[in-house]
Amino acid sequence: MNVTQFLLNTAAEIPSHPAVVFKNNPITYQELTEKVKRKAVGLKKFGIKNGSHVGLMMGNKPEYMVAYFALLSIGATVVPLNPLFKESELTYILNDSEAEALIVDEISMAEVEKSTSQLSTVKKIFSLEPAIPFTSWQEVIGDADEFLLEPKEQEEHAQIIYTSGTTGKPKGAIITHGNLEWMTETSAKISEITRADRILVVLPLFHAFAKLQGMLQSVYIGITIYLEERFIPDIILQKLSDEKISIFMGVPTMYTMFVHSSKIKELEFPYLRSAGCGGASLPMEIRDKVRAEMGVELGEGYGQTESTVMISCFPTDVEKEFGSVGLPLPGMELKVIDPSGKEVPVGEVGEIIFKGPNAMKGYYKKPEETASTLIDGWVHTGDLARQDERGYLYIVDRKKDMIIRGGYNVYPREIEEVLYTHPDIIEGAVIGESDPVFGEEIAAYIVMKEKRTPEEIIAYCKTKLAPYKVPRKIYFLEELPKNATGKILKAPLKQKNMQPK
Repeated sequence: MNVTQFLLNTAAEIPSHPAVVFKNNPITYQELTEKVKRKAVGLKKFGIKNGSHVGLMMGNKPEYMVAYFALLSIGATVVPLNPLFKESELTYILNDSEAEALIVDEISMAEVEKSTSQLSTVKKIFSLEPAIPFTSWQEVIGDADEFLLEPKEQEEHAQIIYTSGTTGKPKGAIITHGNLEWMTETSAKISEITRADRILVVLPLFHAFAKLQGMLQSVYIGITIYLEERFIPDIILQKLSDEKISIFMGVPTMYTMFVHSSKIKELEFPYLRSAGCGGASLPMEIRDKVRAEMGVELGEGYGQTESTVMISCFPTDVEKEFGSVGLPLPGMELKVIDPSGKEVPVGEVGEIIFKGPNAMKGYYKKPEETASTLIDGWVHTGDLARQDERGYLYIVDRKKDMIIRGGYNVYPREIEEVLYTHPDIIEGAVIGESDPVFGEEIAAYIVMKEKRTPEEIIAYCKTKLAPYKVPRKIYFLEELPKNATGKILKAPLKQKNMQPK
């Protein structure tokens, strides 16, 4: 099934129901569908067809949704790009994905203009804001009566989403229409959302988390999406309260900024019943403060680009337990294995592998990387975890992030949990640094609320950690490097690109 069918079905059932509210302007499901149909017919006139790869480089706005569904409806494969990418980043992805066209908004215009001479396959660039020599998006128009939905089989490509590239160049994970269909239906069932819900989406739509659980799931059920372009904590908190939002999705950094905002104590959130958190581990201190101030229990889940979006979560009827990312999704398989490929006993740490309808098809044009990640149908995640006797999954750390100090395995997440309990620490990230004596030494990069010395931080950690886990190197920064969703990035820290205060 072509997943655009979700939108067509909902529009037929509740045409006048608001699909999206943007800058206080509502667009109904019927209006959204008409826009999609007209753009789909218009794209065909410009040569975009079944099988075309098209880059979509746009911020959070209704036109993103229109372009996304219009491309899928004619059988094109969407290549989402971060609108904040620089010239080299967007050039690499567009060339690697063999995109033949690009749809761009004003946010990315300058960098796209710089890259045009380096794009080997892109023949057409559509711009939301008229700009020579690009084609205006306003010109991409056709008669909605001429619209025909391109049928799609389960294994046919819907999108190529590029990994964050923490190890080498980003790889394009091929996500099929079948992946999206199964994940959307499964996520909606687990979440138990209804058309009475209202969801606020401020996570960027180019990201898999927001695209599926913010956009596709909402369209499938028929709820209203309150779409926001930028995450400004005080403004988002006010919207959550004023607009009677019942569902919100964020990353730990967003919730950290919420609890450090004075606005949170001025407002009430009686309608907020579901607050999801993903992208990174959630510190206990932040979870407790959100529960106390917002009256909602944060629900953690786990997933990656290669899993379409989600691998595990807490269904609404399962009691949440801090530190766990829930149960594997129904309908998929999951194992925790040792380096030899054998399943580890309950409670022991190993690598997560999974298989099922959410598993990517492979990496685009990367047969060797696909073969090393996708083995006999099992996706090897590179993430370390343990499972308890109930099947609850506990992420320990990234396999590549584990520090080996003097022969001891040290998991940065455990140390970061301790750092977040310090009253003057806002954020922290722990990495391993090369050391001639211990092989690796533990280094903590910290953003402080009040000034402290490295010795004070080390002394604090000594009261809560075994001696071999205590960080010996403390760096104070004004801010930690983050990606567009607010996830803390450790690669720049490891590359020594950060300048301590």
